[in-house]
Amino acid sequence: MEQTFADLCRERAGGGRGDLAFILWIFTDTFAGIIRERATDLARLTMARNATTVFRIVKCLALAIGGLMVAGIATVMVLARGTGEDITGVVAPALLLTLLSAVAAVVAAILQGASDRRRRG
Repeated sequence: MEQTFADLCRERAGGGRGDLAFILWIFTDTFAGIIRERATDLARLTMARNATTVFRIVKCLALAIGGLMVAGIATVMVLARGTGEDITGVVAPALLLTLLSAVAAVVAAILQGASDRRRRG
């Protein structure tokens, strides 16, 4: 691994790019590899007999995250009331995460139902 990393450093340095670009490239490539690996593990797990349990856990976690985001948004709105503070930068990402959590919960519920029907039939 050390030799491969050294070769990559030498190759990228020869292209005239800065160190920051190389660091970002390494970070992105490593992050993508981790995501691919975890997605493969999750796919294997969901194909197992306990897929219903996995989907139930994902659904509950998504609902919990969505609930926490709603509570956080309400808290920020109450605390900022009357202060004139611009809370858009906090509320907008929280709303997006809430929406994504709801979508994940719905998808997990649908997959959980399909997995239950497959297991029974």
